[in-house]
Amino acid sequence: MFNNWKIFENILGFIPSEQIKQKLNEYYKILLEENAKYNLTRIISEEEVYEKHFLDSLLFTKEFKISDQNILDIGSGPGFPGIVLKIFYPETEITLVDSNNKKVNFLNIVIEKLKLERIVAKHVRAEELARIENEKYDVVISRAVAYLDVILELASRFAKIGGQIILLKGPRADDEIKNSKNIDQKLKLSLDKKQILEDTGFGERINLFYSKKQSTPELYPRDYAKIVKESGKK
Repeated sequence: MFNNWKIFENILGFIPSEQIKQKLNEYYKILLEENAKYNLTRIISEEEVYEKHFLDSLLFTKEFKISDQNILDIGSGPGFPGIVLKIFYPETEITLVDSNNKKVNFLNIVIEKLKLERIVAKHVRAEELARIENEKYDVVISRAVAYLDVILELASRFAKIGGQIILLKGPRADDEIKNSKNIDQKLKLSLDKKQILEDTGFGERINLFYSKKQSTPELYPRDYAKIVKESGKK
């Protein structure tokens, strides 16, 4: 059972409650069991999962206050950061979206076994759901899912006017910004803040915080194949 809770205090400024510890420990057990069947993540050692998945999912909260927002996690995978956020901030309402049915099935197992409330996992493509759930969410978040210009286009329509799009990126974030062809301006988004976190043992992290100024132009999001084809990814 994981005991190195000091890393949460050192980086986030607090030690998780006993209830949170219990849920994280159960989450890890489920992840380990199901990963043997479905290959959900290549990171499976306890120490690494807690640091590189659980803790990493929370680093952005040093710059952004989570309270009772309605949050969408695009490309949630095994639940990072969406499930982790729900465990730490149970007052949130969270929607997890992934196009991989096996991962959505896993998310539903976790939700059921941990008895999490006001959280739902959807097996659907983000660009399709965006047209249905237009401007529904206070916060849209995504962790290491796609190149910057791609994920911004997928995320923008979901956010309310005045809402936030938070992208948890790696050390190449600045390169992605340079190659994004000003897609944020086309989507009526503004990059308000860039959080740079030095390597604490699992790589440099750069988290990007965008705000939505106006309604997303009707053109966006386009078909996924077209988005990727015109991406600035080098």
